[in-house]
Amino acid sequence: MAITSVFLTAVSLSSLNQPWCAIPAGVCATFLAIGAITGWCPTQLVLSREDPTPVNTLGYDEARQPIDIHSRP
Repeated sequence: MAITSVFLTAVSLSSLNQPWCAIPAGVCATFLAIGAITGWCPTQLVLSREDPTPVNTLGYDEARQPIDIHSRP
């Protein structure tokens, strides 16, 4: 993300005489830089805030049991 942000910043700065290209490129470069530094993804802004999907959506019974990875003698 950081490398893409650097290239997009270069595109934005090289096209300052064309604001229709420079402004969106600058905004995208800013979001990519923020995401690269903090780990936050800008797509979280468009996600819905609805309740999460239930775990068992297919209606089958679940047979959960602890998993033992140690071998028994």
